[in-house]
Amino acid sequence: MRSLQLLYISIVLLLLGLIIAYISIESERIDLISYNVSKIATPPSDWQNYYWSVLVYGPPNATIITFNNEPIHLHNVSTYYFNQTTNYVYIISGYVQPYAYLSPFSLFLILTGTFIGFKGTTLFFQSRILGEELTKGYAVGGSLYRYSLKRFSSFIISMSLIIAVIIVLEYLHGRGLFKTIEGILTFNLGISSYFGISVTSLVLTALSYTSLLLGISFALTVYLSAFLSIYGITNKTLRSIIDKWKYIGTALASWVLSIIIIYLFHFFFNIFPYGVPKSNLFSYLFMPLISLFFPYIGIFTNRLLINVKNLPPNYKGLKENILIYRHLLGNVTVVMLTSISSAFIEMLLAEMLVEGIFLWPGLGELAKIAVQHGDYKVIEGIMILYSTIALLSNLLTDIIYGILDPRVTR
Repeated sequence: MRSLQLLYISIVLLLLGLIIAYISIESERIDLISYNVSKIATPPSDWQNYYWSVLVYGPPNATIITFNNEPIHLHNVSTYYFNQTTNYVYIISGYVQPYAYLSPFSLFLILTGTFIGFKGTTLFFQSRILGEELTKGYAVGGSLYRYSLKRFSSFIISMSLIIAVIIVLEYLHGRGLFKTIEGILTFNLGISSYFGISVTSLVLTALSYTSLLLGISFALTVYLSAFLSIYGITNKTLRSIIDKWKYIGTALASWVLSIIIIYLFHFFFNIFPYGVPKSNLFSYLFMPLISLFFPYIGIFTNRLLINVKNLPPNYKGLKENILIYRHLLGNVTVVMLTSISSAFIEMLLAEMLVEGIFLWPGLGELAKIAVQHGDYKVIEGIMILYSTIALLSNLLTDIIYGILDPRVTR
């Protein structure tokens, strides 16, 4: 059965993406040590490029040990000047996320798995209701190569516009043209003025937490929306509930619902903790997850069901079940596949606001701190990462869409 194969593939990709996201947030304490004989104590080289988990454990601290005096504890990692030439040991201590660089891969695995899962879920229920033979389709498509090439060209043009904007911003701040281009192409975005460490490491460690929260909430939204939509077509009670649910999702946006949930589950009932998660991660995950997941279920489900209103009971002698689940649902789900990428970006944007409210250490919280302290390099880094994720997700889903439904390649 093709539907089961797609479901198995989607579940494997989704679980793999979530596992990688969880691995990427794992942190460990490290000590970087350098020693020398000089009047100037300098930090170990390349320390700023480590994946420091500053949003959870704070910035690394520095200690200088000499043989004649008490240890010198610095407020931040910086150069220290002695009165005379001295033997010293410079130690930087803090927590890092050694696998933070995996976070972009986890995000796209989750998106791919969810996209395939939506198609597999609808095919699965179609085959259960109609039978395997009536579910089969024979779509004729065009050249997948040309279709993919067009989508890739659009991606390159869009990315070029984003890079041009960043180059202008960097030029206005006095940075050279070629250095800026080299930094963007190598994703070396400079040093944060507030945190004092690499912008690249900051955005990747924050993306790890964003990937985990977004992955779970988005997957739950798409899978349950597919299930509710299919049974809501013919079940009037369920259809009525879903129809009202969209008003909840519209009136109670994720960031509005976040405030209600904090007061209800944290301050009133004192069930779930609030703040930066350092232990028992999943207890901190519950409230932001509900804030994202609950409104979007109604919104996404109604996007599908809005296309199946005023259904005629019979058409050209076809039975109602065949008309609904073979033809109408098949065409509607094809249309919905194109909107999954847009829903993914919408939820990512909503999550950035939710993270700032719950102090969840993702891109939203990082952006909030950067804005508060005028750290424009971090804002640029988040903007580049967000735009790249948005464009790559569109490219990825378009290509998978072309494989799953060859009609779009014509």
